[in-house]
Amino acid sequence: MPAIYDRDRLIADSQFGGGATTWAPATWFVGLSTTTPAKDGTGFTEPVGGSYARSSQTNNATNFPAAVTAGGETTKVNGTNTVFANPTGNWGLVTHFGYFIASSGGVVAYWFKLDAPIPCASGSTPVQFDAGGLILRFGAAAA
Repeated sequence: MPAIYDRDRLIADSQFGGGATTWAPATWFVGLSTTTPAKDGTGFTEPVGGSYARSSQTNNATNFPAAVTAGGETTKVNGTNTVFANPTGNWGLVTHFGYFIASSGGVVAYWFKLDAPIPCASGSTPVQFDAGGLILRFGAAAA
């Protein structure tokens, strides 16, 4: 039986970067949350109005490079910049990000905590996460 981190890396790479399959979408939609979601993804509170919309990411190896395992934790990062619109209203203090299979609605499929909260107010510069700035954590250390 493979170690847990090997399984986590297989899951991460099959979901993110492997393209469209029966278990992963062709496009992931990145959303932002001002609350901590429940383990099942409910309670993911996205900003409303103020030009907020999810950012789309084609599910390929450029946007999601291979996962890396170190110290028992498997991580995967965004391989290209993830950009949201310039807020024209108050989005609030963003604490989490997540991946959806649709551009709106639905329950978040995967969610992760940001290393530091981001205040998003009207007139702010566009919300952007540079390549490597969104860290997807899998495994026991991810909790």
